[in-house]
Amino acid sequence: MMQSIAQQQPILQVDQLQKDFHMHLIDGRIIKPFASLSFQVRKGGLFMIGGKSGAGKTTILKCIYRTYLTTAGAIWYESQQFGRVNIATAPDEIILKLRVRELGYCSQFLKILPRVPALEVTAEPLMRSGIARKEALDTAAQWLQRLGIEESRWQASPITFSGGEQQRLNLARAFIAAPRLLLLDEPTASLDAVSKSIVLEMIKEARASGVTILAVSHDTVAMEPLADEIFKLNV
Repeated sequence: MMQSIAQQQPILQVDQLQKDFHMHLIDGRIIKPFASLSFQVRKGGLFMIGGKSGAGKTTILKCIYRTYLTTAGAIWYESQQFGRVNIATAPDEIILKLRVRELGYCSQFLKILPRVPALEVTAEPLMRSGIARKEALDTAAQWLQRLGIEESRWQASPITFSGGEQQRLNLARAFIAAPRLLLLDEPTASLDAVSKSIVLEMIKEARASGVTILAVSHDTVAMEPLADEIFKLNV
């Protein structure tokens, strides 16, 4: 019998996390969105972080993905490839390999090279992980079609897309490689009702396939019913 989410061991353990920002160009003040933050994310579940703007939700995700270096604390991740890894202090080469094989991150904003077609941008995570180019492009086409990106736009650069279209493309890039741990930053922001329902279905399917999801969101009506655990940040 499968273990329930509550009974399973954590895939991620955040222990006494702190991230400070030194505002050198303003007045030298230090901003501390949070301190001594601790929580665990169980394998196979959806762990949701809520809180007001400025509480540090996105900062937490960036620390876990190692876009930001932490000020203090540990971020323990149970890796298939490397065993138990402290993301806060692991060598860069290990972090890069984890991003290719195990860690996925969907930010609120699409950051890509200019003049690269949307189809290639979507397929890139698959090709980076070793999937043949044709197979990766075929899979990317399926995702773009599902998310309502018209085929006539697939060879255009995403920088010409609307904010909602860029968000859908960003989500396709995040989900396409089915990482073990997927970090989602406001996944339903900038989406119309139809696109939002598609994304919520994608989240359900990813969980059913074994992907663990850590999401931050203001959209409590849409996201909270899907969550196994909800962690509220206070400011």
